[in-house]
Amino acid sequence: MKPRNVDGQVEQTQYGLQDYVAILMRRRWHFLLPVVVLFAIAVLAAFLWPPTYQSSATILIEEPDVPRDLVSSTVTSYADQRLQVITQRVMTTRNLIGIIDKFDLYAEERKRSPINLLVQAMRKDIELDLVSADVVDPRSGRPTQATIAFTLNFQDGRPETAQRVLNELVSLYLSENLRTRREQAAETTEFLTSEAAKLEALVNQLESKLAEFKRENSGSLPEQAALNLQLMDRTEREMIEIRRQIQSLDERQIYLGAELAQLSPYDSYLIDGQRVLSPGERLRALQTEFVGLQGVYGPRHPDVLKLSREIEALKLETGARTDPAQLAQQLQAMQTELAVAREKYAAGHPDVVRLQRQIAATQAALAAAGSAPAPDVGKSRPDNPAYIQLQAQLEAVTAERRALTGQQAALAAKLKNFERRILEAPQIEQEYLLLQRDYENALANYREVKGKETAAELGQALETERKSERFSLIEPPDLPLEPIKPNRWAILLLGLVFSAAAGVGSVALFENLDQSVYGARQLAALTGAPPLVVVPHLKNRADAWHNWSRAGLSAAGVVVVVAGGLYVVQEYVVPLDVLWSIAERRFADYLGRFGGA
Repeated sequence: MKPRNVDGQVEQTQYGLQDYVAILMRRRWHFLLPVVVLFAIAVLAAFLWPPTYQSSATILIEEPDVPRDLVSSTVTSYADQRLQVITQRVMTTRNLIGIIDKFDLYAEERKRSPINLLVQAMRKDIELDLVSADVVDPRSGRPTQATIAFTLNFQDGRPETAQRVLNELVSLYLSENLRTRREQAAETTEFLTSEAAKLEALVNQLESKLAEFKRENSGSLPEQAALNLQLMDRTEREMIEIRRQIQSLDERQIYLGAELAQLSPYDSYLIDGQRVLSPGERLRALQTEFVGLQGVYGPRHPDVLKLSREIEALKLETGARTDPAQLAQQLQAMQTELAVAREKYAAGHPDVVRLQRQIAATQAALAAAGSAPAPDVGKSRPDNPAYIQLQAQLEAVTAERRALTGQQAALAAKLKNFERRILEAPQIEQEYLLLQRDYENALANYREVKGKETAAELGQALETERKSERFSLIEPPDLPLEPIKPNRWAILLLGLVFSAAAGVGSVALFENLDQSVYGARQLAALTGAPPLVVVPHLKNRADAWHNWSRAGLSAAGVVVVVAGGLYVVQEYVVPLDVLWSIAERRFADYLGRFGGA
């Protein structure tokens, strides 16, 4: 029993070195059994754990050969972003399954595990480490960190396989980066080319609309407004000038007409000292005399008939005809004279009767002149030089006035057209500006996209000729000579430490659970007086059976622990047959090394 005081509480006994040695000797099996079992497990784990080799390769992200200021690449994402995208494309299940089949990876695990778990395991065996440096961002000019290189690692139990698999992964990264950059550059160029073609078609369509609009509204366009005003002002000045010229020609025509009326178209001449009248002058004189005779005599009077025949003959000769306007004027004068005569004389007065006869004859002549057809005879050409000259001048003035009148009408039409253009200008200007704005916007967009297309083509040329940013393998995959895990000496050391700690813990546990009293000191502490004599323990059969039972239980516990450990290794670490073959191979390697030594 543990020493207790009179109150039943356990006394706190001061242990010395001899006491600890006695406890250790007494509990040696409780100490040795965990130490041996755990250290044996640590030794097995240290020497039977399959080695893992790691092959490494370093890839440098090189700057473009052509400066960015001269030719910019269409791939503008950062290197670490592209690496993440490339990693996702390389680490696809299809690629990894192809690598597993190609290099016969995870041969034992493939027998009992689905392929998806093997792919996940391979992703864990692949490591990507980025190498960053402090640089100045060329876009913003600010200091930042940029990825300048990255390291690829692959772990496998065979060094040659690790190197070969990493070679395959490096090739995938390099080819995927090149393919991604070229595809992105080609897609960018193709997209910009398509957009440029669409914008070019739109620009051509708007140009056609604009040209058609200009043709339909020629003269009324906004840029022609000032010209229309100038032309309108000049037309008005020309019309004023033409009106002035027409007025001058009218005055000239009146003057020439008056001069011409005073001349005979035929030249007069003298016979025996007497002036011979021209046919026209004689005709006019006879017509005047005929009117006077009609007022005195009747229509059948011989003198009247004689004058009538002479007048008709002269008319046929000269081609003249009775002028109704002249007859109407003579009739009006006669009627006025008759009215005056009636106021002075009676109705039967000879002057009144004569005037009445003359009026009746003139009315009959006027009626006959209005209904009589023009005689079909040729007119005699004037032979008076002065008359001919004045007539030519009058005809020239008339022709010139006719031409000026035509010009005046044309200028009036032009002026009206200019006024119409000026009135329609605001509405046409609105439509024109709308078309012009659409055209300019489309043209600006086309030029912008065309410039980007040219830049994209240069960027694509950079990618095709590998003059842009690229991945360069500066450290090819190495053949690992030493495994990176497990660290066998560390496992042994940790196994020794933990096994010793487990043994000490086992001793302390069993010692605290044991209520027996050992030694004179514990008895003296319990009774308060030292014992007179110490009788050694005499073992009997029960004690022997108890010891054997405890040893059997301890052995059974060791067997259970070892069996559980082997089960855990079989199910979660590596199959036991594989572990045994590895152990045999490792043992053969050790024997070969010692034999060679």
